[in-house]
Amino acid sequence: MRLAARIVLLLILAACAAAEDAPRRQEREFPYPPAVVETALRQLGAYTGARLPSLDGFIKTERTQLPHYQRPYYEYKIELAPAASDHTVVKVKANISAWYEDSDAHRSGYQAVESNGRLETDVLDRLGDYLAKNLSKIVIDPQELAKRIQSVRQQRAETERHVAELEKQVQELSAKSQSDPPEYVSASKSSIPIFSAPQEHSSVLLQTQAEDEFEVLEHHGPWLRVQLQDSQSGWVKSALMKSARAAEQSSTSNLQGFTIIREVPDTFSGDWPRLKDKQVLYIWARPESSVANATGSKLHFAENIFRERYREAVHNSQNAAAGIVVIFLDQRGGVAAAALEDIAHWTDGTLTLPAFLKKCSLDPPGAFEAVPSKNQAAIR
Repeated sequence: MRLAARIVLLLILAACAAAEDAPRRQEREFPYPPAVVETALRQLGAYTGARLPSLDGFIKTERTQLPHYQRPYYEYKIELAPAASDHTVVKVKANISAWYEDSDAHRSGYQAVESNGRLETDVLDRLGDYLAKNLSKIVIDPQELAKRIQSVRQQRAETERHVAELEKQVQELSAKSQSDPPEYVSASKSSIPIFSAPQEHSSVLLQTQAEDEFEVLEHHGPWLRVQLQDSQSGWVKSALMKSARAAEQSSTSNLQGFTIIREVPDTFSGDWPRLKDKQVLYIWARPESSVANATGSKLHFAENIFRERYREAVHNSQNAAAGIVVIFLDQRGGVAAAALEDIAHWTDGTLTLPAFLKKCSLDPPGAFEAVPSKNQAAIR
């Protein structure tokens, strides 16, 4: 009796061990030769690892603290064993690992965790379905494989020729764009609508300020498609715009002789009532040569700075400046200040240039051309 009991106990232990090992490795027999089975497994991607969305549902969780594991990854260990009559026994084991995050950083690291058999069952099920539905697509004949390889090579050659043609077209277009300078137009007045489509009943994207400049992307009858900010574009009536091809050259010419060395937004510290205690943009300009001290050069520079910084201000929702102050750092010196409101009226044509200059503060008057005989206010 003792021997019989001992044998029964050994059998029970063996059965438990087999049950314990079952989830770790599964096997299944398929009525196909090993070459066909291996090809099917490769086409299913079974020989390459992949990420798991989580460990939950894929591993034994009795001793596993799931919240501490991150970035789970798995790969299969696959063995193929030929069986009778061109059958194949497939043995699969899923090796799973994940990053274990410990409160002690020295104990953190990738750890192996035990599969519960779900991944193994899944790949074996998928293998059976694939073999049943796609056996005709599985090619193991060397001649057929050679034909397919030749076909793929021909397709690749055709693709490479097509890519070469496209690259040639890109180079030709690039050369053409470099030879033809971009076309620019500017708004003839304020409040010109820029539409989302070349139709007046389409939605309005924005309304222009006077002298706003845009790059022309396309001509479409009486409409122009112009470049806007953030890679967007819009449509405007060409009759409401004027050519600005030479705008950049003209601006550069007007600004010659001076270099802007500093720009700082700050509270106006002078006594001029138009800007007193308001936020302004201070601009320091240094002459590049004696030409900068010629009569009127400072005035022309200040006028262009007023216009350019005004355009930037109206397109910047974060700009809260009420005026612009230009400080000249030459031997004679000079300060030109203007309120943003007055610059707006000047740029949209409400104020003429002489009327606008009368509203500015220019100190000392002798450093600027075409100014009143006495200064409107002193800037300190």
